[in-house]
Parts: sequence; C-alpha cells; structure tokens
Amino acid sequence: MSLDQTTESIAHFIGLFHLAENEARLRTDYYEFKLKQKLAETGEFEFKPVENKAPFELGKFNPHSQYTPGPEAPVQVAATGSLAFPAQTVSLDGVSAGAGYSDSPVPIDAGAMVNFIMGSVTILPYIPLPSSAITVTIQTIHLDDNDVIGDVVAAGFQSLDGLYAALEAAIDLAEAIQPWSTDGLVAEILEDPGNALPFIKMINGLEDPDIEGLNVTIIEDDETEGVFVNGELVDEVPELEDQLPAFIKAKRDKLDDDEDGDQLAGFEKDKAILDTGNDAWPTVINAEHNVSAGANEAHNHANIQTSWIDAGVIAVAGDVINLNAVSQVNMLYDTDQYHDTSWNDPSAPSQAYNIASTQVDNRDIPDGFEIEAAATTDLPSDWHVVRLDGDVTVTNYMQQHTFVMDSDRLDLTFSANSTSIVTGENLTFNLGSAAEFGFGYDLIFVGGTMLSMNVVNQTNVLLDNDQFYGAGMNDAAVSGHDNLLRNEASIHQEGIDTQVDMLDDFKTALEDLKQGVDDLSATVAQSAFFEGLDQLRVLYIDGHLTQMNIVDQINYMGDMDQVHMALDSVQSALDDIPVAITTGSNLLTNTASITQTGFDSDVMAGGNYYNDALLYQAELIDTDANPTGVGMTGLTSEAVAFLADDMIADAVNESLEAAGIANDAHTGGTALDVMQTMTT
Repeated sequence: MSLDQTTESIAHFIGLFHLAENEARLRTDYYEFKLKQKLAETGEFEFKPVENKAPFELGKFNPHSQYTPGPEAPVQVAATGSLAFPAQTVSLDGVSAGAGYSDSPVPIDAGAMVNFIMGSVTILPYIPLPSSAITVTIQTIHLDDNDVIGDVVAAGFQSLDGLYAALEAAIDLAEAIQPWSTDGLVAEILEDPGNALPFIKMINGLEDPDIEGLNVTIIEDDETEGVFVNGELVDEVPELEDQLPAFIKAKRDKLDDDEDGDQLAGFEKDKAILDTGNDAWPTVINAEHNVSAGANEAHNHANIQTSWIDAGVIAVAGDVINLNAVSQVNMLYDTDQYHDTSWNDPSAPSQAYNIASTQVDNRDIPDGFEIEAAATTDLPSDWHVVRLDGDVTVTNYMQQHTFVMDSDRLDLTFSANSTSIVTGENLTFNLGSAAEFGFGYDLIFVGGTMLSMNVVNQTNVLLDNDQFYGAGMNDAAVSGHDNLLRNEASIHQEGIDTQVDMLDDFKTALEDLKQGVDDLSATVAQSAFFEGLDQLRVLYIDGHLTQMNIVDQINYMGDMDQVHMALDSVQSALDDIPVAITTGSNLLTNTASITQTGFDSDVMAGGNYYNDALLYQAELIDTDANPTGVGMTGLTSEAVAFLADDMIADAVNESLEAAGIANDAHTGGTALDVMQTMTT
C-alpha cells in the first residue's frame, strides 16, 4: 500500500543520507579500484586501429556457376628403410616411378604406408590399430503397490511385514540355487584373464543341490548345442504368445483390436477375458463387477552383438580360453488358500519355462596335425606388422534387476450395477542393447592370454499365495493361478575356431615380437595358411586379448493378495450379476541374446586350450495348497537346512525373525517353513 506524505518524505531522506554517507567515506567500487591500481603499476593500455577491410568485391550474379577442383595434395611419404621382400614399381601416369619422382604424388588408398626402395615405390597393406571397448549397464526397478480397500483389521488380514519377510526368504533361497554370481567377476577377469580358470574349474565341478522339490538339469560341453526347454532337447523355441496367461493375452488382443487407441474400460476388458474357452473355466460373459489385483508384468530384455577383432590365423603365447555358460532359475509359489469357503479355483495352472539356445562353431584337430607346404606360388608378397602395447578387450556387462511388491488387501462390497477395481496390472520393463564392430586381420599374434567368455544368469521368483475370506467367494469367478515365468537365453557364435598345434616358426615369431622385432620371416608370412593372399595384414598384441559378454537378469515379484467378500454385503449384486476376481495371471520374463560373429580361424596356443560350455536349468515350483492353511509345502526342512549350513543362514534367520518365526531346523522343531507367515 502507499505511504502517507510524512513517511514517504522520511524514507527519501534516509536514502539520500545513505548515499551521502557512502560518498563521504570514499567507498569506491572494488573492481574499479583494483583496475586503477593495476594501471598505475603497468601503465596505460595501448589501443591501435584494426584493419577490417576485406580485399574482395562482390561479382555479378551467375546462376550457372561451375566448380573446378584443384589438384590433390601430395601423399605424405615416410622413408622407413629397406624391406625384406621384393619391391613393387608403381606407374605414375604411364611413367615408371624412379629416383626423379620421389616427391611426386602416389595414387594409393588413404592411410596406406609407402616405402621407397632404390627409386621404386612399395605399397604396404593398411593395418588399423584396434581399441578397447567396455560397457557397463545397470538397470534397476523397485515398485511397491500394496493397495488397501476396506477395513483390513475387521477382515483379519495379515500385515505386510510378514509378506515382505516371506519374499526375502524366497529370494535368499533363489540366490542359493544359482550356482554362481557375476558380482565382481568382470573386474577380476579384466585385471588378469587367468582368473577365469578358477571360475571354469567351479563350473566343471558343479553338482545338483539336494533340495526337495528342486528339479535341476546340468548339461556340459558339446551336448549344450541345440534348444533346451526345462532340460529337454526340442526342435525349436516355443513362442511366448502361445504361453501367455489368458488375462494378459486377452488384454493384448483387445488393445490390438482397438484401432481408435481408446483405453479399455475395466469391466469391458474383463468380460472378454472371462470367456476363455477353457472348459474348466466358468464362462461368465455378463460379469459387470470385476476386480483385477494381479496380471502384473516384469520384463528384462538384453541384446548384445559383437564383431570386434578376428583373423584367419591366431597365435597365442599363453592360454586360449573359450567359455559359454547359461544359468536359469525359476521359483514359483502359487498356493492359494480359501477360508470360510469351499471354492476351488478352476483357472489354468501356473507355468515356468527355462529356455536356452546355444550354437557354437568350434572344432578340435587331433595332436600332430600339420599344415603341408604350399604347392603354389600364390602367396603374399608384401606383409606389414603393427604392434599394440597393452591389452585389448571388448567387454559388455548388463545387469537388469526388478523388484515388484503388489500385495493388495481388499475388503469388497458391491452396490452399483457395474464395478471395476484395478489394483494390479503393473508393468515394468528393462531394455538394454550393445553392439561393437571392429576390424579383421589375416594374422594376429597375442603375447598373453586369449579369452572369450559369454555368461548369462537369469532368475525369476514369484510368490502368488493369495488368501480368500468370506462366504461370498462361493459365488464369484476367481482366477488365482495362470502365472507364467519364462527365462530365455540365446548364445550364437559364428565362425569355426579350429585348434591346431603351435608351429615352430610361429612360436619363434612370437618370441621375436616380444623382444621388439617389427617384422616377420618369410617362412611365417608365406605359410600355407595364407595361400591366395597378395598382402598380409598382421597385428601383434603385447598383452591379453579378452572378449566378454555377461548378462545378469533378475525378477522378484510378490503378488500375495488378500480378498474378503462377505455374502450379505454382495448378495443383492450377485443375484443377477456375478463378480469376477483376478489375483493371478502374472508374467515374468528374462530374455537375453548374445551374438558373436567372426572368421573361421586356426588357433594356436602356446599354453593350454580350454573349451567349455555349461547349461544349468533349475525349477522350484509349488502349486499345492495345504488344507490346514500352511502353504509352500515344497520348502521343507531339508531346504532350510541346506540354506542354514553355509550359504545364507544369516539372511534367512533375519527374515524369519522379522516375521516372528523361530528357525529350529537343526533342533527338530515344527517351525521349518520359512513361508509360514503367509498363512498364519
């Protein structure tokens, strides 16, 4: 608001007084003061006029301008001395290049090396130096969607603390079932590729953990090639669309048919889902009261393609290690409980699939195999060696982790003509992709170890132990099962690596290169391996050559819904219009694809040659509900004892204590079920 005349005059006076005071005290600007001080020390700045006139004049407009390129700059020529092979004479415009033409431009490809020998020009093959590429991708999703409808206390629902403890215990067990971990593996191997040998030794000694209800398949070496589904060799990979839960499949079909792009109304969507064509499933077309507490989706997808460096012949001073390993674990507990009701869920049973597809082109040549001397003169006449000091690596590490908790507590009451309640149907998706493409050579020498490793770890854990209360559940159409867990891994290597004995000439060449020699003997360069080549491109790597692709995918989901529906609160609604309740139909997928492309190579190893492959597939499935109200019968005392021995005893005990359970697996007590809090 405005001031009165007296106050405004006083305010102006105070402002003027402040300015006068500053002026009296000589408070000059600090930077201006420093500038004056600097000028006093160095003198005044000298300014000179700037010539800004351009010596060009604008010509007349010419719509038919023509471009006339000037002559190309001469190629830079490096005089590197004589070579140990015949020189080639290059013709320059029909004139032989002699001593008088040493400064003339030479029509060669950009980047090629040129040598002058006694007046002639020798063109060497261009050799690019490879670099290293390391990618680390970590994707994490954490979702808590625990909805509450109604009076959970009056309905007698369990607290969330016990449900979280149950999921944590299941996670601990899944980690124990996984035969290895990728944590720290990349850093350890990059520091020294020889550290992969203990990992390979561990894989070779892998055994089936003795856990009741756990189905394990271990396949090794050449037998891993093909497509395996839950340990069985099949002709082709089953389609995901053929395995989808009915709810999710109908939902996707409805979205595909919705040309206008409108969102689905909840009850309209469920109408189509209930009519699945399954004889065991009640066909309820007129359901107008629909509850969707499940139908959650968690997806991890990784795709890696590499074609870094390769050669027709590779000679390695140290060990040659090739390893492909796939580990897949599915853990599913789907033991729904019905209290105060005799309803039996007729929905489709839950499914779990471990799918692995491996195609590796490798073959071994018996000892004593020798390359015969070439009977033709069509051998390289020129060769060029480039040296790279240090290691070369192309490494991709992808970790995709999803944690979803969707444990809803619903005390249902219906009074309207139609109702749509959606507390589930969450969707999470991790997507990662990497691609590296490098160079090809004719011959590669490696002074250290050559390692090629592809590792895939996949884990799905789903707890879908739902609880139903109230006599009103007898007249509802309930779908508490029909879950799908799917792990799919594919490793495809193109290019046959043939193991051959280290020839003496190549062994000598490796030793010479280590000593600093930059050339090859004609015996090596003109070996029968290189028949048909005019020029030889040779790369020497003084350190290790490492190519690794590691994928770690994890889905943890808890969909432990609790639903109460009293008969008197819904009777009027159920007389003519039934209620459809979906608490299952969850979908968890891990999909990983690794593709390595390269040449057909002859590989010589100065050390040992390791070529290992392993496929580990494990399923722990429990879908049988205990009529006494205690689910998860598959997690018996043997499983708890297995965990408590050495591996994760502390983690399990902490989870049990948080849930108020005493773990007396070694004392013969009765509280042996780590999932007991789900039903007590």
